[in-house]
Amino acid sequence: MKDEKHNEMDHLFAGLNGQWDTEEPAIGHHHRFMQKLEGNDGKKKKGIFWIAVPAAAMIAMIVGLAFIFTNRPTDAEMAYNSMSPKNREAQEYFNTVIKKELAQVEKEKSPETKKLVADALAQMDKLDKDYDNLLTELEQKGENKKIIHAMITNLQTRISFLEEVLTQIENIKKLKETYHENNL
Repeated sequence: MKDEKHNEMDHLFAGLNGQWDTEEPAIGHHHRFMQKLEGNDGKKKKGIFWIAVPAAAMIAMIVGLAFIFTNRPTDAEMAYNSMSPKNREAQEYFNTVIKKELAQVEKEKSPETKKLVADALAQMDKLDKDYDNLLTELEQKGENKKIIHAMITNLQTRISFLEEVLTQIENIKKLKETYHENNL
């Protein structure tokens, strides 16, 4: 098989005999070729400065854009900043109460209340998403009574819900204590 391929190659090259370009290139051909290859076409080299300046400008632009986009306020922050001081104060108050109640619910997590706490946290996530939608609407449409009323209602609903969950947790604790007292 090798000999067969070898013979085919010999036959091919024998057929091309005399068709090869064996002439020497003109004097200076190599130098002209290298200049074209480097893109100089006989022009004087520009030096590293002409490469470094655009590269530095590009790096500065990338860093600047990254800084701008990472420090851009979120929609919620922009909506919050567009609220009147009175509404901002009310929101801060409600959020403080909600955080306090939520921390209390999470603190009361036990094997008996595990499912109740998990369900409560899932419901709070839904209410949070609804509130975020209201913030987006506030940002788009501006501050108006309907949106502010819906936001306050959402915050009040969260507080009432967390208070109800805490009441249920207390009832579970009392039931557990009563059960243990009766079984002792």
